[in-house]
Parts: sequence; structure tokens; C-alpha cells
Amino acid sequence: MKRNTENEHDMRVGGSRTGDRGCLAAIKTLGLVMLLSGGALLSTIAQAGDIRGVVSSDLLKQNVEGATVRLEGLNMRSITDRSGRYSLTDVPAGQYQLIVSLQGFQTTTLPVTATDTGVVEVNINLTSNFAAVLSLEEVVVTGSRISQLRALQRKQSSSQILDAISSDVVGKLPDFNAAEAIQRLPGLSVEIDQGEGRYPIVRGIDSNLNNVTIDGNPVGAPEGEGRRVALDVIPSDLISVVEVIKAVTPDLDGNAVGGNINIITRSAFDRDESFGYISARAGYNEKSGRTPWGASAGWGGKLNKEETLGLVLAGSYYTRRYETDLIEGLDWEEFAPGSFAPERVRLFDYDIERERIGLNANHDYRASDNVSLYLRTIYNEFTDLEGRDQLDFDAARGDQEALSSTVVSNSEGRASREYRQNDQTQQLINISLGGEFEFGKNTLEASYTFSHAEEITPRRIDWEYRSSGGAFPNTIDVSGKYFGVDAGTAIDDPDEYEFRRVLFRSDDIEEDIHTVKADLEIPFDLNDKFGFTKFGVKASKRDKFRDRTNNNYGPSDDFTLADSGLFLPGETDFFDGQYPGTEDRGPRLDFDAHQALFNTNRGAFEFNEDSSLISSNASDYDLEETILAAYGMASVDIGDLNILGGIRVERTDADYDAAIVQEGDSITITPVSDGTDYTDVLPSLHFNWRPRENLTVRAAWTNTIGRPNFEDLAPTLDIDDDNEGEAGNSELEPFESMGFDLSVEYYLTPTGIVSAGLFHKEIDNPIFIRNTDDIVFRGIALDSLSQPQNADSGSITGLELNWEQQLLSLPEPFNGLGFSVNLTFIDSEVDVIDREDDDLPFFRQPDTIANVALYYTTGRFEVRIAATYRDEYLQEVGGDTSEDIYFDDHTQVDLKLSYEATDALSLFGEFKNINDETRREYQSVSSRIAADELYSWTALFGATYSF
Repeated sequence: MKRNTENEHDMRVGGSRTGDRGCLAAIKTLGLVMLLSGGALLSTIAQAGDIRGVVSSDLLKQNVEGATVRLEGLNMRSITDRSGRYSLTDVPAGQYQLIVSLQGFQTTTLPVTATDTGVVEVNINLTSNFAAVLSLEEVVVTGSRISQLRALQRKQSSSQILDAISSDVVGKLPDFNAAEAIQRLPGLSVEIDQGEGRYPIVRGIDSNLNNVTIDGNPVGAPEGEGRRVALDVIPSDLISVVEVIKAVTPDLDGNAVGGNINIITRSAFDRDESFGYISARAGYNEKSGRTPWGASAGWGGKLNKEETLGLVLAGSYYTRRYETDLIEGLDWEEFAPGSFAPERVRLFDYDIERERIGLNANHDYRASDNVSLYLRTIYNEFTDLEGRDQLDFDAARGDQEALSSTVVSNSEGRASREYRQNDQTQQLINISLGGEFEFGKNTLEASYTFSHAEEITPRRIDWEYRSSGGAFPNTIDVSGKYFGVDAGTAIDDPDEYEFRRVLFRSDDIEEDIHTVKADLEIPFDLNDKFGFTKFGVKASKRDKFRDRTNNNYGPSDDFTLADSGLFLPGETDFFDGQYPGTEDRGPRLDFDAHQALFNTNRGAFEFNEDSSLISSNASDYDLEETILAAYGMASVDIGDLNILGGIRVERTDADYDAAIVQEGDSITITPVSDGTDYTDVLPSLHFNWRPRENLTVRAAWTNTIGRPNFEDLAPTLDIDDDNEGEAGNSELEPFESMGFDLSVEYYLTPTGIVSAGLFHKEIDNPIFIRNTDDIVFRGIALDSLSQPQNADSGSITGLELNWEQQLLSLPEPFNGLGFSVNLTFIDSEVDVIDREDDDLPFFRQPDTIANVALYYTTGRFEVRIAATYRDEYLQEVGGDTSEDIYFDDHTQVDLKLSYEATDALSLFGEFKNINDETRREYQSVSSRIAADELYSWTALFGATYSF
């Protein structure tokens, strides 16, 4: 059945639910915007002359985006686009002073004469403020200086609250992927996966609640669980700019509680001249002793003498084989008053080969001054070949006795020796065809985007041997930095482990998104108040499925690991020798030998039909989600104040197919379908006040949503032999967020910024996993049920502080110094069912985020050291405070060296995680380690040749 929430008067306005009155108010607001647009459209009928041109910079060697072009004496201005173009329309005939200003450049003024009709072309080349501070011989364009300059230009000229990072030295960002590229920005952190940044986190908010786009177009989510996009799929070499919009305007998708992350690729019209580069790097990983390496290349330019056809081609390849060690302490329980120890211990040794491929082809056609067409294509592939050796010890079996306040003994323990080979490939493909069309002074943008995302696991194989239930009496000692386990020498005896099973699994997760959208912008001049109105519509259809296939086998006749003889000696350097009692850690399974055994002796294995059937159906789903959106907005300049406001309406309609899998004496699989539909009305209002050229004050009121994760929505139900169930919940409400922002930005000369920003979000319907005992669910009486449900509400309040400056005015040699430091302080809370009396922080929400970088430039040499810090945050809500799981705080220090050997050749060295930080989780309090992963440091050296 489909749950039709709109028929239940469930229309959301401004982040909360309302009925017909809210709907009527939304329609009135949208009508008011349309009325204003009608007057604006009438005002465009009068004809006058136009002034157009391109703003460029010899320093940047490209056209300049974000410059403000205005006419003195008239309240008319234009902001240059990514190709440096500006346009002032319907300018009364006469003589004027054209004033061009931009952060980091000297303000340029030149005379211009507007005619009664026709177009006057005026191109402007800006002079850098660096020239006013340094002599021409000293002006060396280094990566940090240019990147900072370009990012601040974009931030200052925007009508949105955003931060950006720019790659102006082609192919030489200091980070491996798009996620790592933005982790230096204020309020940004990144979730680490096996030593590499993967999921960007905006202001501490769950990465599933971000909206990710490429060139403004939607991106699919390759994973089957949630909506987050793992940005480690996208190589940093293919990026021109990444912008993080923290307060979205009505022309952007409303699914952005955290923010909108837009990855902008290169265009041939970014520069006047052709450009190209070749880059290569190789290095060393300390943990594995292996050599990562990679290469990239790109070219962009005009294809005809009229310079109307442009093409950019770029490719990137990077591979590394490395190792990580992971320890886990699960289910910490009290064994004596105030003393806790884990009941299960797991030790993992990972051997991973990771490969990243990126291809980008962007085509642009400037058919005329009024028509621009484009075709943007990007292909990204990320492959992990992962081998995992595992010791799983269920220690707290039998009777338990406290030997002291830090040592507990268990009369029985069971251990498993396992090996998993997991080969997985993720792909992201985006193809966008669109154009910009000018009609008089009105602009229409239209596009179609196809996005394909997939996560294919062609081979996941698990071999497992297990001991008897009471084989290993043991003690656990929690007095040291790491909990220690002593189970005697028998735990290392291969004769103690009987073959249990081998599981052959494959997964196919695919998602296709078709999106069409159109945006019409209409400038207006009403009583010398200049601005624009903008309307848009968007339709997006998403098809996603997850299909798992399992073939599980047990033994035909019992045999032990010693009988098979297919084992290897233990690892001698596990966790760099820091974890007690793991000097040997043997025996380890020989995976290749076990595969050969299975292929040559199938008679030793018996197919488990029931287990295979359950595993192949329990998590499968198929969903179809359609989103229809429309918006209207208006922007007006009143002196130094810009006001932008409007409303966006989004209609979500979704259908889900899954199955109820019930275990027992027989296996039953029952197909089930469900669905939902609802409408969200999302108004917003933005103020941008620029009382001085270098001072900007911003305020914003926004409303956004966060649609639930796919896995949570699918109506799955898996009931095991113990009559305990796990289920999805298609009746989940989306997150609803109302946000308030206030910021002050002071831009420094020649380049830099001091800024402070306050933000507050009220969030309704946050989602958590609830465990309920003795429940009747879908007509089935269950002993317990685990299911995602909506909590009541939560709030997030924060302060962002940012200071970036290049100290060029200091005497030599100190004028090469520069720094950036940003701090984000957050206070959050959430109300959770059954935990109303507990003071819980919002899920995945740290209290503090900090980024500090110090760099020094002298001549053609630059050194930069950067540190990122994130406070601990709540990862998983337990039944009470003692069961809550937290990610521990994380600090990572990186170092970068670069030398511009010539104007074309640059050499660089990068050192990642030089402080050997680990990824750590804990249960309730920091001393109760739930997980700690060691991956060590990596060094890379390389060269880039630009032409």
C-alpha cells in the first residue's frame, strides 16, 4: 500500500507540518513573487544600449569569476560568471565611469560611452594587489596564494553563505580526493575510512544530509544504505572549484540540511588561452612498506579560430596497496561495581589494493553572444580489493569472576578464525546537456542530466573456522591503554578450530537518476532599484535497487584447520606491537589454498539452501522516487543592501518493494510493497549588506529537508530463529530543518579574511534505531524488533571563526609567512524515545571542529603544514548511556612542500598523517575502546608540467 500523507493534510511549510492554511500561505507567497516578476518583465520592454565584456587577470592566467562591474551614478551592477563575462543591459545613452572590483585586485576605473541601441564591448584586465606589496620579481604564483585568492573571490561575490576551495595550479591540490580537498574549510570535517578521507561533514551534520552535485547537477549515491556520496571516488585532479553552500537559496535542492556541496569541473572558456598539464607522483606507506603511485593529465582550449568551440579533456589514475590493523572491544558490561570489560574482542588485519580512475570531457559551444551550449561528462571509478584476516573471540561465556577492579576471568570462551576477500567497485557517471539562452536581458537556462551510480561486489568470500563453545577460559585486563586478553596457548592451536562454513556472496547496487530542469531569470529596474526575479522547475526520477546473491556451504564431514593444513604463521607486527598478547596472532587462514581446496574437492562441502535463501533476500529492495520541484525568488539591490527571498515547493512520491523473510522450521519469503508521498514548502530569505568594499554582513533564514536513507525506508523484515526481527520503515518522515545564519566578513589586503558566523538549526524528525521488546509488527508477534524511527526533535547551534592572512607587509624574510585558522564550536541536543531524561548530543555532531595551516613562501619554494581536528561525536544510540557508541576525537597533521623549478615545472612532496593518528571509537567513556584502527603515514613525491 502507499501512504499518502498529503491526503492526511501533511504539507510541510518552513520546516514544520501544517494544513490547508500553510498551503494557502505558501501559494500566496509564491503569487507575490510572480506578481513582482510580472512587473519586472514589463520593465524589460523598453530598449536601450548594453555594455558587455570579459574580465581577466594576467596573474591568474585566466578569466575572472566573481568580479563586480558597476556604473558610477547608476545603481547597476553585474557579477562576472565563471568565464569572466559580465553584462549591463538597458543602459541609458551617455558617458559613465565603469568600476570593476574584486577581492585581491586593485579596483579598476575606466570611461565608457553607452549608445542608444546596440552593444558596447569593454574588456578589463585586473592588476593584483600583490604587485602593490611585492616587487614584480618577487611575485611568484604559488598554490596556496592563488587557491586562497580564488576561493575568497567566490565567497565575497556570492549572495549565499558559502566557502570554497579552488585548484588554480592545475593538477596539484594537496589532497587525494574531493572529500580531502574541502576538509580545510571552516565548519568542514571528513569521515576517515582506512586512512583516507571519504565522507564530507558540514558543520558536524551527518553526511547523508548533504546534497552533492557536479557542475550543479545531481549525483547518484553508489552505496545501498544511505544517500551520502563518498567523495573519495572523485580524484582531486579533476576539480576546478568545490563550493560548500551552507545556507541554500530557493533555486537549489531543498534536500540539504547540512549543505550543498558543488564540484565544479573545468571549462575551456575559463581561460583565454589553451592550457594543459601532465602530473605524476609516487611514494611510500609506512605501515605496509608499499609504494602508491599515480598520474594525471589534461588539456583545454578552443577548437576553432572563431573561439566558439571549447573542449577540456582530463584523466587521472591513482593506486595504492596498503595495510591497516583494527581492534574492537564489543559489548562492554559491568563485571564489578564501576568496572567494565568487553565481552567480545575482534582483531582485524587488512590488506587492501585501492585504485581510482577519473575521466572528464567538457564541451562548450558559444553559438552567439546570446546562446551557449554545453555537454559535460565525468566518469569516476573506485576499486577496492580487500583481504581481511580476523580473530573473533566471544570471551564472556560461562561464569564470570572479578579478580580485581581491572581484571575479570571467564570460565569459557569461543574463538573464530576467519578470512574475507571482498572485491568491490564503485562508479559514478554524470552526463549533462544544457544551455543558456538570452532573450533581450532575460536568461533561460535548461538542462538534462543522467547520473548513474553503482557499487558492484562480484566477489565476497568468507571462510570461517570456529572452536567449541567452552574451549578457552580467559582473563581480560583493562588496566592498560588497550584491553588485553589472555586465553592461553591453546587459542593459537589450529587443531582447536573446526571448519564451520564458507560464504560466497555478490552484490549489485545500482541507481539511475534522470533530471530535467529550467530556470528563467528576469532582471528589473523599478525606481532605480535593480535586481532580478527567477523561476524554475525541476523533475527528477530515481530508480535504485540492491540485489544480493549468496551461496553458503558447510562441511560434508567435520575437519579442523589442522586437518586441512591450510594456514599461515601468525603476524608478528600486529598493531605495531602496541596491543598486548598478539606477538604471534596465529594461525591465519591461507585464502588462496582454501579456494583451491573448494575448487578441487567440492565433495567436502555441502550447500546450505536455507541460509543461502535468507541471505539472498533479507536486504534486497527496489525503489522508485520521483521529485517534482518549482520555485520563485527575487533579488533586489537597495544601496549597499542586497535582499534575496523566495519559496521552493518539492513534491516527493516514492514506491518501495522488498520482502519479509521469516526463519524457523521452514523459510518463508513474502514480497511486500509500500510507499509514501508528501509535499514540502521551503521559504528562505537572505540579506547581504556591503557597507564597505571589504566588509560584508550576511543573514539568512532557510528551510530544508533530509530524506531518509534508502535502507531505512525499504519495507524489509528479517525474522531470525530466535524470533527477533530487523525491519525498515517506509513511514519515516524526512528530517525537517529551519536554519538561521548571521555572519560578518572582513576582507584583508592584499588577500585574506577575518570572519565570524553564528548558525542555529531546529531539526524535527531525526532518525535513530529503536529496539523494542515483545511487539506485534505486521501481524507477527516478535520477541524484539530493531527498526529506524523518528525521534521528536533536535537543535544545533554553532559559532564559526575564520582568519586567513598572507603577511606580505612584514620585512624580509618574514613576508613569506601566511596562515589560516578556523574554529567551529557547536552545541547540540536531541530528544530520543525511551531516552527523554538523557542529555544526548545530536547524532554524528561534534562539539568542536578546527583547521590550522601555516605556510611559508620564499621565491619559488613553499612549505605548508596543516592540522585538522574534530571532537568526538555520538555514532550509535544504545538502550542507556552505558551502551552509546562514540567516534573519538581525531587530529591529523599533514605537510606539503613545493618548488616551482620553472614557470612550467613544479616539484612537490606530500606527507599525510605524519602524527600517526588512528581512527578510534568508544562505548560510553573514552577508556572503553570499541574500535581503534591503525594505518600510519604516507609520503608522496611528484612533479607537474604545465603548458
